[in-house]
Amino acid sequence: MSSAATKDRQPVSIRRPMRALLSAAVAAASLAAPLSAQVNNTGGGIRVTVRDVQTQGQLIRVPVNKSVVVEFSEPIREVRLAKPDFATVTAITPTQILVTGQAFGTTQLIAFSAGDTQQVFDLAIDLELDRLLASIRTAVPRADVKAHALLDSIVLTGRVPNPDSAERILEVAKVFSANVVNHMSVAGVQQVLLRVTVAEVNRSAGRQLGFNGFLAGDNFKDAFALSNLDGINPTNIGAPEGFDVTGNVPFVTGAGGIPVTAATTLSLGFPRVQTQVFVRALQENGLLKVLAEPNLVAMNGQKASFLAGGEIPIPITTDERIKIEYKEFGARLNFTPAILDDNRIRLQVSPEISEPDFANSVVFSGISIPGFSTRRVDTTVELGSGQTFAVGGLLSERIRAVSREIPGLGKIPVLGALFRSVDYQSDETELVVLVTPELVEPITADQVTYLPGRNQGQPNDMELYLYGMLESENADQPALQARVNHSWPVRPEELYGASNTMQLRGPIGPSGGADSN
Repeated sequence: MSSAATKDRQPVSIRRPMRALLSAAVAAASLAAPLSAQVNNTGGGIRVTVRDVQTQGQLIRVPVNKSVVVEFSEPIREVRLAKPDFATVTAITPTQILVTGQAFGTTQLIAFSAGDTQQVFDLAIDLELDRLLASIRTAVPRADVKAHALLDSIVLTGRVPNPDSAERILEVAKVFSANVVNHMSVAGVQQVLLRVTVAEVNRSAGRQLGFNGFLAGDNFKDAFALSNLDGINPTNIGAPEGFDVTGNVPFVTGAGGIPVTAATTLSLGFPRVQTQVFVRALQENGLLKVLAEPNLVAMNGQKASFLAGGEIPIPITTDERIKIEYKEFGARLNFTPAILDDNRIRLQVSPEISEPDFANSVVFSGISIPGFSTRRVDTTVELGSGQTFAVGGLLSERIRAVSREIPGLGKIPVLGALFRSVDYQSDETELVVLVTPELVEPITADQVTYLPGRNQGQPNDMELYLYGMLESENADQPALQARVNHSWPVRPEELYGASNTMQLRGPIGPSGGADSN
């Protein structure tokens, strides 16, 4: 068998070149003309009949830049390509041809047998995917993925165990083609419940002791003494206007007398000797406990946000005008889950607890604007379903002590306390933030074990007026149900037992209890 491929893209012929050219022209015309079309020239008396060519035939796939051998059941005298730019055809034997892919695309190959019969084949030149499938099996052995070539694109179908595996497969496929169509599905549960516990205890203690006073009177005609250390109660003592200062210093009372300020906790006076002592002796203990447990469910890879709190108006001055902006506060939770292999979860989590702090407020245009006390964590962690991780913690202890005294007099034993002022402050803060992710599925309505206020009953007249009860003790108390499929919310007694409900607890059990792991 001989082959012919000229610069004019002549057909591949076995014999009779002139007849091949005529047949090629007829074949080309048949592709360009409508099917079963007959053109009659009544003026010239010439009738032309166009033979139908099959519009769909057997598919021949050829990888680009590679060749395949096509074998026929009988000798072929000629083959034609509708678009020769996509592939080249070379005759090997009378019954075999070699087709080489040159560019991505689809076309038709028309084969003419020695008996003047013709056959049409669909020719597709696309990607070769054997190496891609082998690379996918190596990268993710547990994936059941198939790859299909569509011209210069790759279509991926099948199931993968987790989104991380799907991402790896996409990265491998993009090495072979920039156009990748992802039709893969992820097996397993794709919803994540995140439990967050924010626990804080803030203890403060303060002790203060100081004295102010004055001494004058009949027994001290020529002198008087004052103690105004720290200005506990500044003494306004002196002779009235026009009074002879060589006499006794008067002890003024009433509207013109010495006021007792809020800094004074004790005042002692001896009118006969015109003596008054102002004492500031204070012991203060403060306790702040914050326990927030926000819970939120999100789809795999989707960001979720939760806020339980409110908004406070903040005045803003712009162009000599005042507008109001609202700042949120309360328990906020933002997180984005990503499910990995073996039920492991990667979390980008940002829990926050904030509240107005009026102790640090500022006054602007006569309006008191409070500050905000905020506890915030922003991090990314990786852990298994049901495991707990402490993503944030703080142990802070601050001590501030100030002692003021009058030199010399403050060192006198016992009596030196009258000329000395002491201020001692201590603050301790303990803070911990725990996160627990779980893979969850929806539940039915009868599996919800507890709702807030479900067991609250209205008091009758006797309970309300006689005993002052705001809730009835005779309200129905439904029996606790077993926790099913990680359903939430649940009552604390169900999770931790009645004896442990008042303990500081984490998402998986009482802190430090026998059941905590």
